[in-house]
Amino acid sequence: MLLKTTAVCPACHGPLSDAPACARCGVAYGSLDGVPVLMPGADLGAIDLRATGGALPTYDCAHMGIGVIDDALARGDRILELGAGLDVHDSGNVVKTDAFVYPGAQLDLVADAHALPFPDASFDFVFSLAVFEHLHSPWIAAREMARVLRPGGAAYTLCAFLQPLHGYPDHYFNATESGLGRLFADDFEVLGAGPSRHCPHRESLVPLHRMREMAVAVRDDRAAGWRTRLRAWRLDHALGRASHELFQIADDAIARPAGFAAWRQIAPAVEVHAVRRAA
Repeated sequence: MLLKTTAVCPACHGPLSDAPACARCGVAYGSLDGVPVLMPGADLGAIDLRATGGALPTYDCAHMGIGVIDDALARGDRILELGAGLDVHDSGNVVKTDAFVYPGAQLDLVADAHALPFPDASFDFVFSLAVFEHLHSPWIAAREMARVLRPGGAAYTLCAFLQPLHGYPDHYFNATESGLGRLFADDFEVLGAGPSRHCPHRESLVPLHRMREMAVAVRDDRAAGWRTRLRAWRLDHALGRASHELFQIADDAIARPAGFAAWRQIAPAVEVHAVRRAA
């Protein structure tokens, strides 16, 4: 088992005291609700979203049906989760980190994916779910994932592809399957990159809902001409019906080669599975 207190200074990788503070460079770190905040110069008020942050889904990473995560848990790997949010999983070999603290979070550490507070080769498996689109420099995070993985250790990342702006505190980059694979290409052997079946179909419907909101804005504007308002009403009705029907047939469509080829171009998320190359 990996002790959940295993961590180093993210600034210089020196050892930490119980304070916590770095014994090498002297940087002192704060905490939130007893959870160490291992981010140099962190504004605790800015990262504490327990009162102001939006709602996040509660989940257990062991019950998401993602095979590579299930396999790592079954092997008893030393596992690091980036952007754990409201993951309630509590096995001792999973270290859960996030850069922000949300209401109900059960984190081990608050950490920045761009500067992870762990020694080299600390983990067997690292994963992140819907995190990379929220990182200002995801290529640095991919490099950090490689650093903390042992040679031969694996990484899995799911990232937004065709999703609208969302999330806290910001949304920087969506990725194509080629782009996500390229982020990991320097330090990893990429085993696979493609559209992810682990993102709910409802995410594909969000653009239709936004278009409905556009239509409703015109429909309800009495200053608009009646023909324009009628078109807006028809569009709202058509998009609502389309959303419902697409949700009903999505699984059947994706199971067919032609349907998969079409969905691949508009999938809400992409994923990559990669193995850390030997140094």
